[in-house]
Amino acid sequence: MRGLDVFPIGCHGIVEQLEMSDEAYRRFAAFGLVPGRHFYLRQGAPFGGPLLLEIGATRFLIRRSLASRVLVRTLA
Repeated sequence: MRGLDVFPIGCHGIVEQLEMSDEAYRRFAAFGLVPGRHFYLRQGAPFGGPLLLEIGATRFLIRRSLASRVLVRTLA
């Protein structure tokens, strides 16, 4: 497992664990970012900017500081 902040751009993965406060967890869950969900990391802004994440038909930006708390693995 690794943090979403170091996940390769343009790859599909699965969320393993979220290491954040309950409030942040609820916000992420509203977008569908929960353990067991498949996702696609579409883009990453340069110079440590946000990541564009796609879960189903939903796309949203996530700061890299929060992305480091989302543990993921690459889908084979």
